[in-house]
Amino acid sequence: MSMVTIPWVLVMARHWNLLDKPDNERKLHARATPSLGGIGIMLGFFVSMMVIQGMEDYYKMGVIALCVAVLTLVGVRDDLFHMKAQHKFLWQLSVAILFALLMSHWTYSFRSYFGLEQLPFAVGFGFCVLFLVFFTNAYNLIDGVDGLAGSLGVWICFGMGLVSYLAADRVYALLALALAGSIVGFLRFNFAPARIFMGDTGSLTIGFLLAVFALRFMSRESYKLDPLLLPLHRHAPLVVFSFLIIPIYDTIRVILVRISRRKSPFEPGRDHIHHEMLNIGFRHNSVALYALGVNILVSGIVLNMVYSNRHAYTIMLTLCVLSLALLPTVGIKRGIIRFVLNELMPALKIGGIGNIGSISETPKAEADQIINIDQVGNNRKVDLGS
Repeated sequence: MSMVTIPWVLVMARHWNLLDKPDNERKLHARATPSLGGIGIMLGFFVSMMVIQGMEDYYKMGVIALCVAVLTLVGVRDDLFHMKAQHKFLWQLSVAILFALLMSHWTYSFRSYFGLEQLPFAVGFGFCVLFLVFFTNAYNLIDGVDGLAGSLGVWICFGMGLVSYLAADRVYALLALALAGSIVGFLRFNFAPARIFMGDTGSLTIGFLLAVFALRFMSRESYKLDPLLLPLHRHAPLVVFSFLIIPIYDTIRVILVRISRRKSPFEPGRDHIHHEMLNIGFRHNSVALYALGVNILVSGIVLNMVYSNRHAYTIMLTLCVLSLALLPTVGIKRGIIRFVLNELMPALKIGGIGNIGSISETPKAEADQIINIDQVGNNRKVDLGS
């Protein structure tokens, strides 16, 4: 469905000049580009929801649809006119509180992790709100390179859909797979050089939905007593975090780095994972492919350890070590990868990953011309993390 709606959004955005213009500072693109791709993604997802609604309680589907609709409107408002960060945060918090209130029958269990079993109502309510707000923003911040957020979103949806299906939660499995299909249709137009961005319209809603799928999986009490499903039930929190690891790792890392530099964690900057990878020689498409590969590898290793009956804290340590080892965010790792990309592979006449795909930019002269033309209107900021 999104393959039909995205071209329509492209035409309308260009007709009404609803474009994200480069600012020659934080934004990585050089052409004025439509940033309302999230509308096409959500239209496709809502059509799927209407089909799936007949298989599940209308109340649950209605709550999700209401929250997603509100966030979609907030995203459109921000993409077109730029909302203050505080106002956008208040909307996210309000939607999270609304969802937690309307879905208060969900209970959350950490399966003995950190000594926690089923959380009391008040604690579970707070956890639900904080997790929804945190991951919605984490996914929003990772949307800084062509194809990156979309690729990770497809994999997370596929992974959450798979484990939800195995846990006999088939309706939410179908919802996750429906969202994955909508993002796949969008990705056709988003890989570098991108013809359209998902913008906050897409990143806020997709991030929220991924957090909902994760909370649902952690709240399930009705796992069948099947030997195949017991490991998933016992290690549900780690399974979830293995799928969400890239956005979570990036956000926590950026917060810690900015605090160590005595900067506000809420200020925009170019210190995210994708910025670090571009700085050492990756191209836009190769950043997306590398991050996707790391996410798939980490998730696969964690699932293998879960079904190998490894101790919970061994899996947790492995998850942390893999994230630190595979993502080039520390000086020594950046140096090693830069050497491989720029020295070793050219010497061996091997096409490095830094040459995969094309960066979403035009030659400098053309880019300068585009920027000068587009400065007629007011530049706006699409994403706090770009």
